[in-house]
Amino acid sequence: MLKVDYLLIGPAHPYRGGISDTQHELASSLIKLGKTVKLFTFKKLYPKFLFPGKSQFSTDQKPNRLEIEIKIHSFNPFNWIKIGNEINKINPKVVIFRYYTPLLAPCYANIIKKLSGKIKKIALVDNWTPHEPKFYDKILNKLFSNNIDSYLTLSENVALEIKKNSTSNVMSGFHPISDNLPKKISKSEARQKLGWDTNVSIVLFYGLIRSYKGLDNLLRAFAKAPTSISNVKLAIVGEFYEPFSKYKSIIEKLKLEKKIYLIPKFADINSTQLYFSSADLISLTYKSASQSGIISLAYHFETPILVTNLIGLKTPIINDKTGLVCSQDPQDISIKMMEMLNLDRNNFFIKNIKNSIKKYSWKQYSKHIINFIDKAN
Repeated sequence: MLKVDYLLIGPAHPYRGGISDTQHELASSLIKLGKTVKLFTFKKLYPKFLFPGKSQFSTDQKPNRLEIEIKIHSFNPFNWIKIGNEINKINPKVVIFRYYTPLLAPCYANIIKKLSGKIKKIALVDNWTPHEPKFYDKILNKLFSNNIDSYLTLSENVALEIKKNSTSNVMSGFHPISDNLPKKISKSEARQKLGWDTNVSIVLFYGLIRSYKGLDNLLRAFAKAPTSISNVKLAIVGEFYEPFSKYKSIIEKLKLEKKIYLIPKFADINSTQLYFSSADLISLTYKSASQSGIISLAYHFETPILVTNLIGLKTPIINDKTGLVCSQDPQDISIKMMEMLNLDRNNFFIKNIKNSIKKYSWKQYSKHIINFIDKAN
């Protein structure tokens, strides 16, 4: 049996979504750099009553070349013991635990306790402070961190949060751009396929719809001048993880029905290509955020980005000059949107995105990980 260099633990196929997709990307990238990689994913991730969406699972085929085993039950302590023993038999050099919610802390912490001292225990952290905080978050983060050797992150913001709570080594990373996305197509072709107007500017709000993402403020911005007196439209694409009635009420009250394209479902990769290719601007006017994979999607599809004044969002936008930063005030959002939709300004941001893409590759990120883990030893 080949010696396993990296065992990645976290959501992977058949689970859908950004966490799963990036697990696959990381594994593939490490393999290309000559590493032997295995993935363990969950056979049970959330109890049904904790999952607000329609489905946790993808209908896509399992990624080629990846060894993914469906093993972990996140709320069964007997399974944690079994997994710990199995990892020790495999004896990988490094185990990377994908940590994006404190709810996984009991599972991960108990698996870690079973592992041999020779195995490096690394955390790849998407969020340290949850978007919708609970009283137990700090307790669970502490439980998870007790036996972690080092941390990897996808943003400077998350790295800073961890450093406040840990003396372990922390890698301040970036969110890489996927190697497997379809190419951007022309705006007119994409809009024709969607049945969208080809003669107006379109702002895209993309992703799971949750309270912290500030869709309510973005809708109110469309009722504020100068956006309200323009012909700009808003495309809302994503599954609602809270009652749609909340947003329906705002849309009706502000009489925005004719300004909105609404696609209230999870977007697969082919439809994502159409939505991003159609958009003139991506709105990430969030109320809180540690980082966002949507920025890397926007970079790939060369679409300028409007973000709120949150360190986890604004850092790449300011550094690369690929969009603008606004407050959470609907009036300010409205003004900044219209500034970005000016043709010269829009072209300026697109040019800067094209110049910035290369530094966000998975190859660079994986090299960064390998060097960091080796030095941390």
